[in-house]
Amino acid sequence: MKVLIIANARYKGGISGGDAIYENFVKHWPCKFEVQTQMDREYKPFFLSYIHRIFEGCRVAMSDEREFDFVYSASDFLPDSLPALIYRLRGYKWVAGFYLTAFKYNKIHFLTQKFVKWTIKKWATMVIVTNPTMYSLFEDKPKTWINGGIDLSLARLGNEKMEYDAVFCGRIHPTKGIDLLLQMWCLIRFEKPNARLALIGDGDLGIDWAKDFAKEVFGHEDHGIDFLGYMGEERYDVYRKSKMVFYPVPKQFDHFSMAPVEAMACGCPLIAFRTATTYFYFTKMEMEACALAVDPFAFVKFSLSLMEGEWEERVLETADWAKQFDYRKQSLRVFNDIREVLIDEDIHNRTSGHGRSSTLPKFV
Repeated sequence: MKVLIIANARYKGGISGGDAIYENFVKHWPCKFEVQTQMDREYKPFFLSYIHRIFEGCRVAMSDEREFDFVYSASDFLPDSLPALIYRLRGYKWVAGFYLTAFKYNKIHFLTQKFVKWTIKKWATMVIVTNPTMYSLFEDKPKTWINGGIDLSLARLGNEKMEYDAVFCGRIHPTKGIDLLLQMWCLIRFEKPNARLALIGDGDLGIDWAKDFAKEVFGHEDHGIDFLGYMGEERYDVYRKSKMVFYPVPKQFDHFSMAPVEAMACGCPLIAFRTATTYFYFTKMEMEACALAVDPFAFVKFSLSLMEGEWEERVLETADWAKQFDYRKQSLRVFNDIREVLIDEDIHNRTSGHGRSSTLPKFV
């Protein structure tokens, strides 16, 4: 049993949610894998590198004679989805990853995603989305979902001394609410002058931008923020030294990532804005393991309340809730969903005399 994973859109210097998902598929699925990336083709200007990756991925797809049970495209970006489409047109089965609806401000991604969405609807064998709230995008297509996951061997409770009142982990970008976070932190520090924030992440606008913006908001550099940049597994040690985790994504950029869930698994109660996605995940947990704020002032109020000691009452419940996102459990669920769909297509192919048959076993 063999799977081709196409991740040509992956870049160096960090890992996206889609990248983390395919890496854990490789770790937990009972398959042999070929992983196709083009991280060696990374140069400026960006659009030339991007186009180069598209053409090279398509060239390989048109001439590849290897046998795979199915091809998985790790994202909806053209370097991943176009080669996968070519494999599909050549008779391979195509499982498409579609994890984030493009924002209108990013015109190129917004327009290209419309095309990719159409090809998935017409040609893909099935699609994997972020959560069931996205099922309406592909009403007549076989589908399953995964919002990422956490490694429970790393995400655990500890007895470390608290160094930070809060932690944030994510890209330095407005879609992650980074600018709003720094402004709200200014209000928190006004009420609690010794409060400290661990800010994990880099990319896009970059750490230097975040430092300059914080200085602009505060008017000085005494803001109590440690800019830690991109971190690997050592970020879990920071989680265990933090009282709570912030997820300040505003409604207009509604989405959800696994970084705050990692911190929750380490005992950090969550404070986030109330959006369609956070409400979906936390309806039964509001004001217990998490607090969903309707506006920035409520966000600040919840933060100050937890800092006064309420966070300690929620540590065990928070960590227990996060265990449901164990990456192994989530990955195997998706694998068995794929298996059921591919078996149905195999039956159709045998009766119609078209396509390639798969040899996927059931994972028990």
